Amino acid sequence: MGYRRESEPSPFRTGVVHAGMSLAVFGGLAASLGLGIQVTADPGAASPSQTIALFDSIDSPGAEPVRVAHTRDPEDMSRGEILADLEPAEDNSLELALAQLESDAVRVGITGGQGGPAISNTDTIRINGRVVRAGESLSQVRSVPQTGADSGVTTLRLASATPVADAPAKAKSKAPADIYARKFSNPEGRPMVGLVIGGLGISATQTQIAIDDLPAEVTLSFALDSKRLDYWIKTARADGHEVLIEVPMEAYDYGRAKMHPDTLLAGADAKTNLARLDAILSRASGYFGVVNYQGAKFASDKSAAGPIIERLSAKGLAFIDDGSFERSTLPVLARSNGLRYARAMGPIDSRQTPDEINAELQELEALALENGAAFGSGYAFPVTVEAAKNWISQLDDKGLILSPVSAITNRQSPELRTGSLDMSGLNTGG
Repeated sequence: MGYRRESEPSPFRTGVVHAGMSLAVFGGLAASLGLGIQVTADPGAASPSQTIALFDSIDSPGAEPVRVAHTRDPEDMSRGEILADLEPAEDNSLELALAQLESDAVRVGITGGQGGPAISNTDTIRINGRVVRAGESLSQVRSVPQTGADSGVTTLRLASATPVADAPAKAKSKAPADIYARKFSNPEGRPMVGLVIGGLGISATQTQIAIDDLPAEVTLSFALDSKRLDYWIKTARADGHEVLIEVPMEAYDYGRAKMHPDTLLAGADAKTNLARLDAILSRASGYFGVVNYQGAKFASDKSAAGPIIERLSAKGLAFIDDGSFERSTLPVLARSNGLRYARAMGPIDSRQTPDEINAELQELEALALENGAAFGSGYAFPVTVEAAKNWISQLDDKGLILSPVSAITNRQSPELRTGSLDMSGLNTGG
């Protein structure tokens, strides 16, 4: 008689069986728990709720309108307590209605999902002067006359409310030069000085230092060669800075250095230059305007610069001239096309020493005192950023105010300048 050894149970089969048993047990428990909650729980207690006030535009007969002076959490209000002064309101202004329920205040349940709070027959809201109870529609109650006593509603008028029909529609500009410019006010009318610090986005370290260390009123410009252009613009704007993007333009020594492929050329036709400009503008968003990078030859050519200025004006952008070239058709073209334009008094860091930069900044102060506003341009060299920080800290004592460049646009004569016209030693890649 042969002996047959029983085989070992399959580990896979055993695991499947145990998993199925576990799912069955825990699934049954979950189903039982859910059924118990559904049967015994109070939906009203589970729903988030908030006491709110509904607005109305009808005068209730017999109701004395009063003016709201203050409000506070309705949970703290005793029955019938209204924080208001009893001055009659004027005209047919917006009203606030509180339906008197069994509790101390109106309770309107608010739920973010399906279902909602349990509503009793005493819960009411007011729509267009009519009290609507739970389960009723506005059309159903319109035919039923309601008196002030029957409605159970106390009417309050808002002190600051105005008739809806009298509220004028205030048009808002959709131009990027308005939307993305930093808000600025100068109630004392102090002379304004500004700075554009450019070449940003190439060195992550220097870019972050400029964003963090310079006040938000300093305008920052970013080079096209930045691999994270949109990221850096958003980072700068999050810190409060308004931003520009640098548009490379042909210089007289074009070809001696490697230039950006989208450089605007004086000898190119308008179609080519406009296509390059559109490609540049599509690289990022959130900028209120553009600033030239180089461009002495391009800016002196009216036929080449004209279509570019016209396109920028049509897009609602501003053009900031860094003041690095002597002869330019840009001011005349900007005026004729209605372009928002401002010209820097010149570079402040052509010679990169603290003394030279401070001398340029002092000349910038003098021009601002003389003309009411002036700004300079520079690059994010460590020496420039440090000198700018020290200079900015002293402006208040000198009676000057640091202004974003957008606020100086079109305020100063485009012919004024300061600073050397020598090219900066930094190739921003723009």
